[in-house]
Amino acid sequence: MIRRRTTASGMAFILALVTVVMISALLSGALLLSVSHLALTHSNSSYANALNLAEAGLNWELWKISHDPTQADLTATTVQFPAGSGRSFAVHIANYPSGGTWTPPNPFWVYSTGTVDGVSRTVRIVAEGFDVYGLYALFGIDTLNVKGNATVNGAAGTNGVVSVVGNQHFNGNFWYCGSASGTDVTPFMYQQDPAPVYHSSLPEVFPTVNSLASARAEQQYGATSPQTIDFFSTHNSNATIVDGTGKPVQIKSDSLDHQTFKGTDGTIVLKPGDYYFTSLTLPSNNTIRIDDQAGVVNIWLGPDGGSGNADSINGSMLFSSQNSDNFHLYDGSARLLKLNGTMDYYGYIYAYNGPGKTGQYYGSVQLNGTGKITGSVIAYDVEKMSGNGEITFISGGGGAVPGDPIAFYGFDQAWEEMGPA
Repeated sequence: MIRRRTTASGMAFILALVTVVMISALLSGALLLSVSHLALTHSNSSYANALNLAEAGLNWELWKISHDPTQADLTATTVQFPAGSGRSFAVHIANYPSGGTWTPPNPFWVYSTGTVDGVSRTVRIVAEGFDVYGLYALFGIDTLNVKGNATVNGAAGTNGVVSVVGNQHFNGNFWYCGSASGTDVTPFMYQQDPAPVYHSSLPEVFPTVNSLASARAEQQYGATSPQTIDFFSTHNSNATIVDGTGKPVQIKSDSLDHQTFKGTDGTIVLKPGDYYFTSLTLPSNNTIRIDDQAGVVNIWLGPDGGSGNADSINGSMLFSSQNSDNFHLYDGSARLLKLNGTMDYYGYIYAYNGPGKTGQYYGSVQLNGTGKITGSVIAYDVEKMSGNGEITFISGGGGAVPGDPIAFYGFDQAWEEMGPA
């Protein structure tokens, strides 16, 4: 009897020991699994955050050169983000597609490597400069007053007050931006399907004509300090203006008006370049021919904040290329600019400048008649778009053409990760 009890006790001890060993093994396995899972979670988190930091580096560089392209990082620059965290991105740019040193405003690669806890990931994109035209067929920054039976093919909007009277056709999205208010606009697509009306809490931000003039002055003429539109009073192509027969035409006091056409065949020709006028009056029986086949033609209306009688285009404008990207009319004055008549206009109209001595911004455009604009109209005040006129914005799918002032640098194409795991 004693021997049986001893044997039973020994078996129980062995079973208990085996059970303890098995439980210990299970606990050790569970602990190891937990530790491995925690390590994997940390590794995955670092891997994902490294990509996020690489993306942040791309945005940081684009923001930086949009403010000043001379500050571009041609060699890798490392930034801790947040400061003191040990996490960082290293970013640099190179000419596209060949590599090497980038020269503004050409397209370029942006390379960015994000590093978190020893884990690094690198991405690159192709970026380029964009001009101010690219979003809207029609935008009234402060007011948008549309009458008659006008048609707008493309997006339209305002940061301020919109007033619509008549039978308008907004064939594209309409944007109420910032504190915009006024008429409840109902856009329609070409097939008469309702298009969205958007309300953005943020106003649409546009550069002034002065800032665009400064960018053009630096890009084309090597100016090293900020400029206004009046830079073109001394740096312009006015002396190259000829009439339809090739005879030189003198522009007196930078005023293109009735007197300019006297002694000509009724036509003046503007070849690629920058033209500066302190007043612009195109009589109904005269013509401006925009010879833009070989490059961009810019008209700058000054002086900066200048007042006086309205500028008006009543006659004909003929465009040799019919490419909207090749003609820009920048109005930096505080005068009203009126486009009248029935002509077909190929180009962009931009009238937003300031602030003036009282802190106010300005730039007023009035579109009358039955003319057709292929391009876009952006102004501080679109005072009236009346009649049966039409604006058609054609998206070119790219950035600025040579000769355009660069408004900002941004993504163009080809996002890719370099050597993904």
